[in-house]
Amino acid sequence: MKILLCDNDPFFLSLEREKVIHILTEGQLDASVACAASSATEALTFLKSNPDTGLAFLDLDFGSGLPNGIDVAVLLRQHAPNIRIVFTTNHYELAMDVLKSGIQPYGFLEKGTDMDQLAAGLQRYIRMALRLEHKPEGQQDEIRLTVGAGQTAVLRLSDILYVEAEKAISHGITYHTANGSHVTILSTLDAESARLSEGFLRVHRSYLVAKQQILALRGGFLVLSGQQKIPCAFRKRAEVKKWLEQK
Repeated sequence: MKILLCDNDPFFLSLEREKVIHILTEGQLDASVACAASSATEALTFLKSNPDTGLAFLDLDFGSGLPNGIDVAVLLRQHAPNIRIVFTTNHYELAMDVLKSGIQPYGFLEKGTDMDQLAAGLQRYIRMALRLEHKPEGQQDEIRLTVGAGQTAVLRLSDILYVEAEKAISHGITYHTANGSHVTILSTLDAESARLSEGFLRVHRSYLVAKQQILALRGGFLVLSGQQKIPCAFRKRAEVKKWLEQK
């Protein structure tokens, strides 16, 4: 799998490249840093001849007067429609703008000053993307939901933020997506948990959360990519912390 890094901060770009190479080498992962671009122009030039690039870590803020990460992501997708884009940023208030734009990000990473946290996040997304790259032929990144008699809705697994058990509807389960839409079906959280399997965590009796959308665990709540806060049961916190640290 080819990985693209794009950031206009040369120090961070160099650090990010070093971290990713270390992760790939140490884990003997089937991927490479195919390009470390310091501008959108460099990234686009690379993708024109490498449309099969599978994963990009893209800066969300390129500075005043320049296209932001959302604009750049649109251009990247024109040349590599299937590329998975993880936004790196210190400005989580911009995450909602990303979700509203319809870009459908693969996830978000905080630059911050905690290098161990950064490395863990990079590794998490690389491993998730590799699992999708190596899925058996014919296996799709989607789930089909029955919403009524003869009616179905199809959701991409990578678009799902969390699944919630409805209090006001008997056996009502609602799927919430990254673009703000939701689909309610008749089912149980146990049944949906079994169907969604390893990409999701049961963090509360009423919530099932997509692992790739978790940013942090703060004060008993999970913070998701769009700044949604989901309660995390006390007995589940150790599991969540372990996953965030090790993946």
